Amino acid sequence: MKGVQFLVAFVVLALASSLASASDPSPLQDFCVAIEDYKNGVFVNGKFCKDPKLATPNDFFFSGLDIPRNTSNPVGSTVTPVNVAQIAGLNTLGVSLVRIDYAPYGQNAPHTHPRASEILFVQEGTLYVGFVTSNPDNKLFTKVLNKGDVFVFPIGLIHFQFNIGKTDAVAFAGLSSQNPGVITIANAVFGSDPAINPDFLARAFQLDLNVVKSLQEKFWAWFPSSRSFAEVVMDSEAIKVNHKEVMQCEENLNEDEWLNCCAIGQDSNRKGVLYDFCGGGHNSSKAGVVEGMAGTVQCRSIKEDGRWKVPSP
Repeated sequence: MKGVQFLVAFVVLALASSLASASDPSPLQDFCVAIEDYKNGVFVNGKFCKDPKLATPNDFFFSGLDIPRNTSNPVGSTVTPVNVAQIAGLNTLGVSLVRIDYAPYGQNAPHTHPRASEILFVQEGTLYVGFVTSNPDNKLFTKVLNKGDVFVFPIGLIHFQFNIGKTDAVAFAGLSSQNPGVITIANAVFGSDPAINPDFLARAFQLDLNVVKSLQEKFWAWFPSSRSFAEVVMDSEAIKVNHKEVMQCEENLNEDEWLNCCAIGQDSNRKGVLYDFCGGGHNSSKAGVVEGMAGTVQCRSIKEDGRWKVPSP
């Protein structure tokens, strides 16, 4: 009888362990390069896979993380992701990377990654970081990090970073998923689409109804911070959009209209030369173009990954 009970307990524990796995599934082959055209691909997990015989070094490559990002936005920080959307060869590998730029007193607002743990490395500056455990304890763990320090944020927990220095700060973070996802708490609660009933939020947060409406208007007035400016990386040179022009462009536009909205960009390496560029989709009928030093090239919509992605012309 004891043997049967032990066997049942072992089976239950084994099933619980397998169901509780939170990391990306291990790949069953050397690599699985993401491909949009699934007709010639095989689906394993994540995205469809390119035929390994057609893979190239560029499928495993990304450049531009050495370029400081524009932090002129309400929170004073910009996150540059390098996940499966930027490196197709990351598909099924269960890892990704981000660069985070902080203005003085800028913050990476409280957020969570539903599919990944995070390990943060401070390259420059001084950051106050922390995370909060789950209910009912809601215990706060914090630390002040200096250059060279490392801190870990467990999977799914709300966490944040705050540049407490008087100079810019830069950090890099590794995440345990090819597509970790991100939920910025304030944006999700007060900037959801469609909006959450303000009466409900007023009661949930014990706030005056007018305060809730003000918060909803504030978060609806801005696109997420990573979409408050456009950046084009072309031939290793950065072309940054004037922030005010972008905000004027975004006003009163839905995201479909934003795809066809033009902004004025300035190439800082070309001493004030201005030219227009527009958003666009993957297909040629909606693809935008950039007229510049590399000629006319197609570019991806800013809404897809928070920055302009320019393929080689």
